[in-house]
Amino acid sequence: MEKTHIVTRFDKELKEIDKQLHHMAELVVQQLADATEALSEKDVKLAKRVRKGDRKINDLEDTIFDLTTRLIALRQPMAEDLRSAITTFRVATDLERIGDYAKTISNRTAILAEEMPMKSATNSIKRMSIVVQAMLTEVMEAYAERDLSKAEHARVQDEDVDQMNSALFRELLTYMMENPRNIEASTHLLFIAKTFERAGDHITNIAEHVYYLVTGEQYENGEIDVE
Repeated sequence: MEKTHIVTRFDKELKEIDKQLHHMAELVVQQLADATEALSEKDVKLAKRVRKGDRKINDLEDTIFDLTTRLIALRQPMAEDLRSAITTFRVATDLERIGDYAKTISNRTAILAEEMPMKSATNSIKRMSIVVQAMLTEVMEAYAERDLSKAEHARVQDEDVDQMNSALFRELLTYMMENPRNIEASTHLLFIAKTFERAGDHITNIAEHVYYLVTGEQYENGEIDVE
């Protein structure tokens, strides 16, 4: 009876941690969307709100770390339960880094708001952002559902983000060669594009964490086996 009670409490505590994790992911997706809108619309006030919003994400990571550490120390979970606890913290760490990237983007918005308009390049970045947001939403669904197929689908989309970043690099290089006045703005946009590429890399990490959670094995290079 006591063992059943302990298992029930463990499940309840783990569900609360998962709830916090998914809330954190939702905030990160919103931060990316807001940072992108601020960049596109040259909305300095919205960019400032993104920077302030990063604190909530950092606080959630701290909360998840504290809850997970306490859970492991007090409940001493084994096997799949231990993997769940470890994976939760790993995912939170990647989410925090993606949140940092949204803040980084917003930091450059104020500078770009004063620069020459480069609508085509900005639209390319918007497309990258949309893909990254969709990847993050899907990989968190994969985590919640323990769905390797969704995890793999999210992971392979990172290749699209990499290709978009390469295409934008070539586009901005052309702008810089055509007019030296484009160099500063293009440099900031290149940095932002690279930031989205790095966000995609962290989403790939989360997909690999899902693989570990479901199989108990560390992911190795190649496709995630969904069989």
